[in-house]
Amino acid sequence: MDEVAKIMSRGLIALPSDVRKRLGLKEGDLVRIEVKDDHILIKREQRIYDLKGSIQEGEYKNKSFSQIFMEEVKKQKGGR
Repeated sequence: MDEVAKIMSRGLIALPSDVRKRLGLKEGDLVRIEVKDDHILIKREQRIYDLKGSIQEGEYKNKSFSQIFMEEVKKQKGGR
């Protein structure tokens, strides 16, 4: 999917609606911006609040919060 966006004053970029819909982005969401050579990569940023309701009670007995968080993030990304 190739889309074109215009850089506006103060460096703001409006993401095309098709891109926002495909990534499930809405107002207030965070994105991570990575610069690689002459490319800009924009990724949806995962937050702890995005995992609300996804953890079943007892499923992670005796695991640390960071272990649980990383496992849930992997699940949300499709096991990658």
